[in-house]
Amino acid sequence: MLICILNGSSHQKEEMELGKENEALKKLNGENKKLDFVGSLKASFSGRKFRSGAYATVLSVVVIVIVLIVNLIVTKMNIQFDLSQNSMYSLSDETKQYVAGLKDDITIYYVVQSGNETEIFDKIAQKYDDLSDKITLEHKDPVLYPNFAKDYVTEDVAANSFIVVNNTTGKAKYVDSNDLLVQEINYQTYQTETTGIDVEGKLTSALLNVTTDQLPVVYVTEGHGEAELGDSFNSALDKMNVQVETLKTATVENIPEDCNILFINSPEKDLSDAETTMIKNYMAAGGKAVVTLDYNGTDLANFSSILDYYGIKMNSGIVLEGDSNMYEANYPNYLIPSIESHDITSKASSAGIPVYLPISSGLTISDSIRNSLTVTPLLTTSADSYSKTNIESTTLEKEKGDVDGPFYLGVVATDTYNDITSDLVVYSSEYTFTEDTANYGNASLLIGTVGYLIDDSSIVSIPTKSLQEAQIYPSQLQSIVWGLVTVILIPVVIFVTGSVICLRRRKK
Repeated sequence: MLICILNGSSHQKEEMELGKENEALKKLNGENKKLDFVGSLKASFSGRKFRSGAYATVLSVVVIVIVLIVNLIVTKMNIQFDLSQNSMYSLSDETKQYVAGLKDDITIYYVVQSGNETEIFDKIAQKYDDLSDKITLEHKDPVLYPNFAKDYVTEDVAANSFIVVNNTTGKAKYVDSNDLLVQEINYQTYQTETTGIDVEGKLTSALLNVTTDQLPVVYVTEGHGEAELGDSFNSALDKMNVQVETLKTATVENIPEDCNILFINSPEKDLSDAETTMIKNYMAAGGKAVVTLDYNGTDLANFSSILDYYGIKMNSGIVLEGDSNMYEANYPNYLIPSIESHDITSKASSAGIPVYLPISSGLTISDSIRNSLTVTPLLTTSADSYSKTNIESTTLEKEKGDVDGPFYLGVVATDTYNDITSDLVVYSSEYTFTEDTANYGNASLLIGTVGYLIDDSSIVSIPTKSLQEAQIYPSQLQSIVWGLVTVILIPVVIFVTGSVICLRRRKK
């Protein structure tokens, strides 16, 4: 019995010790697992992946903070960038320069019902307010203020229009909303489309109008079959705040005293002796004149005598250009002359659009001119040009009797005698300022010509901002080169490249 009891207690003791060992092992395993977890956790925070992720997170946070700070600064300072086509929402340097010199207080009233504002009208007008302390933009709701406009203008004011008021002098100028958008008919769809915006042009013109005491006047002669000045050119003169009046020279004894420029636009019939004397007297007294020529004008003896007095000779016939870079593709009589450096041509040169002079006569300068006279070229042809004297000829090739170039297509003659200066600008195409050439650099040429003759540096004319894609005006040579590149060179390059790739793959 004793042996059995001892054996039982020994067995229980072993089981207890074994249990303790198991518990110790479990505890050790648990601690080991904790150590492994801690180790792996430490490793995850100290590994390369964690460092890369932490760097990316910190960098992202920094960038977000910088963006927020920059946005706050830009919003606070009202900084904006105009990325629209043709900088639709920005004012030109010419406008900024003019506004910087304002002395009078100006208010631009935007007459529009609240909630019906045209965004681009409002934003551009606001630019004037932001530009100068002398200009204030105010919205006037015609529903709330039905009689407001009557204090400044007599005409009915359309919705979305502007009234520019000089608060110092009380002078006001109405800008109709219908004049702020350029609309044309699409002859493919027969729908009216908006092709341009003229908000800046009209508002800057209105500013000039209300801050100018006396507007210059251009008198356009009538009664001799003169060519009609294109609507676009009339609009350009209007934006320059130049008044255009017609003058039947046969019915007056003297050119009006308020005439700043006399415009003789390609007469088909000759002047009378009395008209010729009257114009010469006007010029001798310091007059300014612009003349455009019809190629038939060599038969007008009195008219030609005015040109002769200023040392300008008109060649018979029509100029054809032999240099393919200086005429429109396939039309050697549709000339693209070289633009010479002069104050008159500076705007046309910087416009980046060629001046076109279709069906022009060649001009030359007399070999002997008086000392008081200076004749300066404005537009010239190449040495390969020639004047085709037989205008009934069926060939464009040079023939016997044709006169070799180069020729002048535009000149300015200045005569100074007894401290009196007169200026005569001559262009040798009747289409110089007609609607046929309104979309070319001729509009800038007109602005430069009028600005020079009036001698008024304050004259500004902001061109319409087009909503259409920019047009390319290729010469004959450029058309040929681009045709060869498109039809031959590009397909050849594609074929050769494909052949080389195929050969390389076969070798592999």
